[in-house]
Amino acid sequence: MELRRIRYFLTLARTLNFSQAARELKISQPALSKAIQQLETEFGGRLVRREGRLTHLTRLGERMHASLQEVEDAAQRAERLASRIAKAETACIRIAIMCTIDPGMVGRCLAQFQQDNPALAIELLDFTAATIQEALLNGKVDVAIIGSPVEAVPRLRTYELFQENMVVSCGAQNRLAHRESIPLKMMAEFPYIDRLRCEFREMILSTVDRNDLSLNVVASSEREDWIKSLLAQDHGISIMPASSAISANLKSVTLQDHDLLRSVYLTIPSGREDHPSVQALIKHARTYNWSGAQD
Repeated sequence: MELRRIRYFLTLARTLNFSQAARELKISQPALSKAIQQLETEFGGRLVRREGRLTHLTRLGERMHASLQEVEDAAQRAERLASRIAKAETACIRIAIMCTIDPGMVGRCLAQFQQDNPALAIELLDFTAATIQEALLNGKVDVAIIGSPVEAVPRLRTYELFQENMVVSCGAQNRLAHRESIPLKMMAEFPYIDRLRCEFREMILSTVDRNDLSLNVVASSEREDWIKSLLAQDHGISIMPASSAISANLKSVTLQDHDLLRSVYLTIPSGREDHPSVQALIKHARTYNWSGAQD
């Protein structure tokens, strides 16, 4: 049963005039008559009776009218809902941001993007390194900004945005605050705060083990804001991205014998970059002055 024929019948049932119904539907009278006949064949009986210039519904037509009106009403609701969803999707970009990335730098980039594209909205979602790839592939997010490349998957396109140092961070009152650099072994002398969601955590711990060192872990957390708060209160030291330390007004100390560097990437599922709004975000992020944003 075609929705088009249902709409033809409902218009005819309202006007009870083939000529008027055809004009409203912008079709010819023969086309309208044929559509009604096809609907009558599907229902197995006459829906409309024409007696000279008079037209009226048969008993079957009257009984079917209410049911077909419900079908039409449901179809219109579905069309309105689909339209609202489609408009929302084109107007909003869902961006997954790895929880270890400083919101300050990314926020400045996105603020400028929205100034240049005022009609676009963004939704920022927090993900870990372990969950962000699945979110990209199953369509929960449109793009992702991550601190380590996801596993090589043909469906994902990755662009490097910038690189930054991983530094030893501490509060202003810590005795390391006035040092520019320290050897790795010196970290064992200070209470250590473990960043549980750090994408380089295992590498850092392995480096410590290979050098026969033991960190004095006094606190740990999955929350970056709690880590920064503990550091600011001189509760210990931690290794984190330089941008995170700067945004929290923490002191940064480099490791003399280990060059810790991380890249931040923009990752997009293949095919999704064809959407104009996502294309605009990709272009903006890749041409944005990230080095200036780190100053």
